[in-house]
Amino acid sequence: MANQYKGEIKGSLGGQDRTFRLTFESIVNIENTLNKPVMKIAKELASNEFSFITIVTILHEGLKGSGAHLQYKAVGDMVTNGALDKCAVLAGNILATIFSNPAEDDSPLVPAENKQPNTPSKNT
Repeated sequence: MANQYKGEIKGSLGGQDRTFRLTFESIVNIENTLNKPVMKIAKELASNEFSFITIVTILHEGLKGSGAHLQYKAVGDMVTNGALDKCAVLAGNILATIFSNPAEDDSPLVPAENKQPNTPSKNT
């Protein structure tokens, strides 16, 4: 199960549901592999001007970030055998996790834990 508070998302790749997560290291690896800043990569995905290597790199790093041990070539083969457009959407969703936080309404804390009452202390 994907933990949205850790930046994980679920997606289907290679006929299986998998968990993806981008870490600091994986974001740096994406930028280094593609020789582009992450914002430029996100803009390319949003405008449908991406390359195959971009999709494979994001998926591979997302899998590594969640603890999966798949080789880069294996991920490339899964993308080749799947629908590139669906893999591109998945890569975009994975990349989007670094630009947003879970909504406040989705807080794992119960309402009483979320609010700090402003009550005077008897010790002051």
